[in-house]
Amino acid sequence: MATDWSGRKYRVLKSLGENIDMVFGVYQPTLGEMRWFLHSHEVDDGGGAIVKILASLGITMPPKAHKSVPARPGLLGRLAALKLHIRNSQPVNYPWQKAAADAGQAQPCFVYFLMPLAHSEQARRHARAQGVGETSLFLASLDKVCRERHLSQDSERVWMMPHDFRRSLGIQTQSGNWTAPVSLRLQGAPTAQDIFGQLKSLYARSILWGSWIYTNFARWLSDGMIRRAYNQLKGKAWFGVYANMSAWTAPEADAHKLAGCWVISAPPVSAVCPITAGSFTWEGRTGFTLQLHATLGADGLATSDLMRSWITDLYREAGIPDTVIEPHCIAMHDLQRQARRVDA
Repeated sequence: MATDWSGRKYRVLKSLGENIDMVFGVYQPTLGEMRWFLHSHEVDDGGGAIVKILASLGITMPPKAHKSVPARPGLLGRLAALKLHIRNSQPVNYPWQKAAADAGQAQPCFVYFLMPLAHSEQARRHARAQGVGETSLFLASLDKVCRERHLSQDSERVWMMPHDFRRSLGIQTQSGNWTAPVSLRLQGAPTAQDIFGQLKSLYARSILWGSWIYTNFARWLSDGMIRRAYNQLKGKAWFGVYANMSAWTAPEADAHKLAGCWVISAPPVSAVCPITAGSFTWEGRTGFTLQLHATLGADGLATSDLMRSWITDLYREAGIPDTVIEPHCIAMHDLQRQARRVDA
């Protein structure tokens, strides 16, 4: 089975000056420092990348066991799913509200927040009580603060949400790009229940198969065609990308190696996905990441303030007592200087 060809598309983005590295960090309280890692999206998706990074730290993650493999839609079902994916991915002419800094002049930065274990558990309990997944809960707050901060007027927003497609394909390989991104269209002020309901409806209509088919079209496109599409869609394709890497736990044999730590992850940021957010839960502790593309003109202070607003709204929704939210910010050039590359 061929990969999803994301690698080739990311190579084209790289040739256009975009950074195609995924960012990962491991924070160990006992050391009081963050260890940074970079991994090219040309090589693997987020799941493949973190398996290799954990292996470099002495933690061997076994392939995920699939208890069942969903039924593959028939030809007509796959064509209907492809049509649904294309319709959901139609571009929007966003009324962007730029930050105070001049667009293109702000220095790239990386912002993250390490949610305490007790607060992470409370957020999960609240999601279950509301009958939604954590992804829907986190995205509802993220969408709220981003539309208020970065749109000059009300507008539909399209969020890209990468999904691991290995289970649907019935494979256990840990390397390569096997993601099917869902385009989620939001209007007004959606709640977590609204988002959860829309995602559930899209999954029931096999949109992931449509996304997978569309993503693999890249094998028949020239680099020039991909470049032209990129240039036409800058600032119009997706409002942003939100990647929730879900919950991970070390195998029993390695359980002591990163006990009490946080792991964070982030997909690349680009002009076609100018808001990039991620979340990763390692043994109960959730870490959040946020990046804003230079075209939005946001500097480190503006990005940190947006992260603070995101987590503050999430705490309010989850009923977590008022507390001081302290995001961390690092200049991207410093992060890249400190990071270890794990692409092999």
